[in-house]
Amino acid sequence: MPGKTSKIHCQILTPVAGVADVRAFEMVLPVHDGLMGVLPGHAPMLCSLGVGLLRLRDSEDHLHTYYIEGGFGHICDNEVSILTHRALTADDVTVADMQEQLIEAQVLPSDTLEQAEARTAAIQQAKQLLILARRENTHSR
Repeated sequence: MPGKTSKIHCQILTPVAGVADVRAFEMVLPVHDGLMGVLPGHAPMLCSLGVGLLRLRDSEDHLHTYYIEGGFGHICDNEVSILTHRALTADDVTVADMQEQLIEAQVLPSDTLEQAEARTAAIQQAKQLLILARRENTHSR
């Protein structure tokens, strides 16, 4: 089993900019149907990403957390490329703003199926961003 000396090189890219370039010994990706762990030596693959928190742990046991919104992940030869529509760090959000966003999401209408799905998605997004906002400098750029 790979140890903390083995590394995964991870880049998080959006259409606008590169958000992160981190070396880690483990990571957890939000994929379209749940969470997926990645360790050094992971089999090559492409995956459809979901919405949620991407977590990387480096060899000094620092946790780097990013909020991502969909896209694709490419894993090959200990290189992970995350191509996502949007990526945020704890510096990009505040607890007060995310609490307000959660309250606004909770009062969205849910009379139709489409409204109920939009309300559920908005609540989940606000909850994930609130978790991110509560993290204090647990990431690097």
